[in-house]
Amino acid sequence: MTAEQAAARQAVLDNSRSELLRELQASHRIIRNMLGLLSVSQKAVLAQRNARDDVDGEGITRAHEREAVIRRAGGLA
Repeated sequence: MTAEQAAARQAVLDNSRSELLRELQASHRIIRNMLGLLSVSQKAVLAQRNARDDVDGEGITRAHEREAVIRRAGGLA
């Protein structure tokens, strides 16, 4: 692989990482907005479904886990 090819490959990887981080940050905001609209009983149903699907974590939306990943990726939660 030439230096030019390596640089191009690295640029693609960097762009992909940036795009993934932006999408994760947008998802984080969307989930927080959604939670603000749900009633207590709707949040309970959400928690049950997340547990059923084995995607539960600390809290019903894995916000802490998501924030940690965003921070590690260089973003601000």
